[in-house]
Amino acid sequence: MKHQSKEDAERAILERMSRLDAQQISEVLDYIDFLANKKQRLTPVAELLKEAAGPRVNLHDVRASLATIKGQLSDVVREERDERG
Repeated sequence: MKHQSKEDAERAILERMSRLDAQQISEVLDYIDFLANKKQRLTPVAELLKEAAGPRVNLHDVRASLATIKGQLSDVVREERDERG
């Protein structure tokens, strides 16, 4: 059943919960927590990719690395590319 707004959905949930006993309400709350946390968990594939990717690189690290390059950046890139073949 679709609801027009979040408020309508919340109202419908409260109306239905009024028919439940304390144990059932506890189960509903556990399920709501499960759904809310489900978005935050990574899938097994995403977890594998995250581990394989290694540490995150941020702009500060890139700038710090580039700051150590002497001369023209294009010359350094060309030299490193030539070294790799």
